Amino acid sequence: RKKGLAMAEYTLKYINHRAECDAEAFVNDCEEHYHRQLHLVADQIAANCKRKPVVLLNGPSSSGKTTTNDRLGRILELAGIHTHMISMDDYYRTSGTYDIPFDEENGVNDLESPECMDLDLLRDHLTRLVAGEEIMVPRFDFETRTSHRNDRAVQLHKDEIVMIEGIHAFNPVIMGDLEKHATSVYLSVASVLLTDHNVRVEPHMLRFLRRAMRDSLFRSSPVEHTLKQWNSVRRGERLYISPYRGQADLTVDTYLPYETNILMQYLSEKLQGEEKMLEQADLAPLSAILDKVSPIDYKPYMPEDSVLHEFIG
Repeated sequence: RKKGLAMAEYTLKYINHRAECDAEAFVNDCEEHYHRQLHLVADQIAANCKRKPVVLLNGPSSSGKTTTNDRLGRILELAGIHTHMISMDDYYRTSGTYDIPFDEENGVNDLESPECMDLDLLRDHLTRLVAGEEIMVPRFDFETRTSHRNDRAVQLHKDEIVMIEGIHAFNPVIMGDLEKHATSVYLSVASVLLTDHNVRVEPHMLRFLRRAMRDSLFRSSPVEHTLKQWNSVRRGERLYISPYRGQADLTVDTYLPYETNILMQYLSEKLQGEEKMLEQADLAPLSAILDKVSPIDYKPYMPEDSVLHEFIG
């Protein structure tokens, strides 16, 4: 593995070789690298927790926010710090009860917009939470795109922390001045995959593979639909995430190189013949790795707390 400027680079030859020769060691090495990062972040959160009882986890689509939030919470619990979890996704509004903003540029609904969320409720909850009051957190069902109100109670007691994850976690429209009570953690895929002919599969392309898999498995959304929506997802990242990522105190690269060997097993066939759509979605380099990625025997070795479960179940 070669390291560029804060960006890890892996070659297709390398991941195929590792997958074929010693799948167990490959899986373990990747998972260990991710966990080492988490422990460093957890140490920082623990050191600040009296002053900053809020942890904000932000990152673009499919950067592994839900799982990383959960894993950090577990590490902190083991260190004796009780943590509450809130996913901003649960504040999405029920489909059909409001006008979804439209992304004119790409001709699709702008599902990334903060306007798709119940902003008033979210702001009210965050303010009351930091003041020590009890709130009733909703739950959003992605299958039916329905919000279920008052799903569970959350209250922040002394020496406890709340971990809030979502693509808008750093957005001042939502967070107001909560930022000063918070440790901000930015998650992303910060790695590049190089093909044999030096075609670069960039981080956002690796995230697309995760999202295409997850949406087809768990969100009743076929791969072609994810492809069609992808330019709008990227536009949302430019508008709603990138402007605020600089305020992160800590960063985590959630890419596990062996994941590409798993995801392409499933997605290669589905992306065959979609070269034109891949090109339109700025994903053309993925065409260069269709049928070029070795499958991996990962099931016996993949830990139950792997970030990949978020995308492959």
